[in-house]
Amino acid sequence: MIKTKQFLIQCPQCGSEEFKIPENVQDEDLVICGFCNFEAPLHEIRAIGIEQAKQVVIPEAKKAIEDMLKKAFKGWKK
Repeated sequence: MIKTKQFLIQCPQCGSEEFKIPENVQDEDLVICGFCNFEAPLHEIRAIGIEQAKQVVIPEAKKAIEDMLKKAFKGWKK
């Protein structure tokens, strides 16, 4: 079974997971890294987060599927 994990977006500049986010943030509002002051609109930070999550989730999902298939076909003879 694949388990869902919480994933924190990391600043593309410094790797920090701390961001300054304005109240009632909209897609075009700037989000600022709390460590290095990198700035980007919220929609770009979301896209960065999605790509970072893919780097973690895809290999984990592939391994989980491979393990399930190995278990399902254990003892299977050609």
